Amino acid sequence: MSATSDLPQLLALRSLREERAKAAVSIAAARLQEASRAMSEAEAAIDAHDLETDQQERRFFEAMHMRPLSENELGRTHDLLRASDQRRDALIDKRNKAAEALGDRERQLSAAQAEWRRRLFERDKLAEAESRLRHSDRARIDALAEQEAEEMSADRARLSC
Repeated sequence: MSATSDLPQLLALRSLREERAKAAVSIAAARLQEASRAMSEAEAAIDAHDLETDQQERRFFEAMHMRPLSENELGRTHDLLRASDQRRDALIDKRNKAAEALGDRERQLSAAQAEWRRRLFERDKLAEAESRLRHSDRARIDALAEQEAEEMSADRARLSC
């Protein structure tokens, strides 16, 4: 098992793992963005519901000042307000779930980024070791070539004497 032949394969494997970790970061970032969009939509739905409820209440109170309301109208309005409150509660639950999903996505993105940084560090460390090994192999080959040249010139010097 030669270190110089195994190192490039190991480096390629580490690079592949680093690329996969980077892809996981991209996916986690996209999911976070989607969760953020869902959270914004949920908050907008609550705001729209509150605006609609305010308008209904305003119409109700305006109608009360103009003429007395019958019990049927009062009951209907009361039911509408109760249904509106239930709808608002459902919207708030939806927003809370979106906020929870957003938090989960943020944690997933953070974990994916940490994993990517770890993989990147491992790949860089291995690339540096491979570079040092190649440099030392080159220096060894150069030293052997120099020694061989020195021996050849020493042999020529002996032959010429």
